[in-house]
Amino acid sequence: MFFRWLLSLCVYVFVFWFNLKVHFFYPKLYLLSLILASFVVFFGLWIIIRFRLAKEKQMTKRRMSLSHFNLVVSTVVKNEGDTIVTTLKKYLGFKSPPKIVFYDDHSDDGSFEALKKIESENTSFCVIKRLERSKKILHPKGMGFEDLVNHYHGDYYLILDADTLIEEGHVEKALNTMKDKDLKVLHFTRRNDLSDDLANNIADTEELFSTVNKILGLFPWYFNGSGFIIRADAAKKMVYDSYSPSDDSQISFFLRKNRIKVLDTLSLFAHEKAPTTVGKLLKQHFSWTKGGIHHYLEKEKFTIFPVAFISAYFLFALMNPLQLYNIILLLAVVFFFSVDSLANRMVAKRSMGHCLRNAFCHTLSLFFKGIVIVPWHIITFPFKRHSFWFSKTQY
Repeated sequence: MFFRWLLSLCVYVFVFWFNLKVHFFYPKLYLLSLILASFVVFFGLWIIIRFRLAKEKQMTKRRMSLSHFNLVVSTVVKNEGDTIVTTLKKYLGFKSPPKIVFYDDHSDDGSFEALKKIESENTSFCVIKRLERSKKILHPKGMGFEDLVNHYHGDYYLILDADTLIEEGHVEKALNTMKDKDLKVLHFTRRNDLSDDLANNIADTEELFSTVNKILGLFPWYFNGSGFIIRADAAKKMVYDSYSPSDDSQISFFLRKNRIKVLDTLSLFAHEKAPTTVGKLLKQHFSWTKGGIHHYLEKEKFTIFPVAFISAYFLFALMNPLQLYNIILLLAVVFFFSVDSLANRMVAKRSMGHCLRNAFCHTLSLFFKGIVIVPWHIITFPFKRHSFWFSKTQY
């Protein structure tokens, strides 16, 4: 663990040294390569996204209604107020309501009592429980997941955040696709499109970017911890260690270790809220990144090294951005901007002006995360290893 930490620091030192000492400067080749590669990247992504959307249109069809599937819907909440009441009513309002098991982590804002009142009127579909915390260093969502698969039978489990809203038709399409393709995990594209402020637009672009990257097979260690369906036979094998700083990363590690394929759908949406200010959004991503970095250093042999290398490359390529070997820096900008703008246009159906604004802002946030947040958490890992940072999202 600490050896991996030292090696990850060495990655930064090596990339810094390389940019300081090695120089290859060929202006004409640089410019020609950049133009050609940018053209290929943009139109290649356009073709891939268009093809994927067309493929999903044929693949995700409703053949059987929700009543044909033994689905359990679950989340863990704390002081979510009216948000969680709205979420519960959403799923109880389905034409074919699934089994619903919501865990309350000792809320004191009156939301638990409101949920229990709804439970008393829908006892055949709804269970509201106080979460029994374990002694593990684990997000309450993970504790709820463990109790869920051990005590509530279902063929499929839909894991939500407190604010996750999915249309019944999309749930049916997802389950039919899982049955037809014999899939164990399906992930909806999370959408932060419930408000139109800048922070939610950036967050929504982040979610679209994430799904496109997973379709491309990039960043395979990344897994969003809500808005996914997992089949019972896979869910029951999932185990959280006593120290699990990121429940999302723990699920990802389990899936990759057991070679369980995840279908990430670009056309089936899970609508969620995001913080309404850019400052709160950055604070949220600071916390998420900390959990991921700590997980990689604690539990995975090699994942931290590509993460550290990408971060170091972005940071120190700024020293010599016009060197031929640093052309990847500008190509990364082109790639990020292309994915963001195309996804905003083709998936989110936004105007061109909004697409370009969102792509610009999200690309900046990605570089900020890579050159500031990631190295900070790697450097401070030994000193923050046992700090407990789990908290609810501040909308």
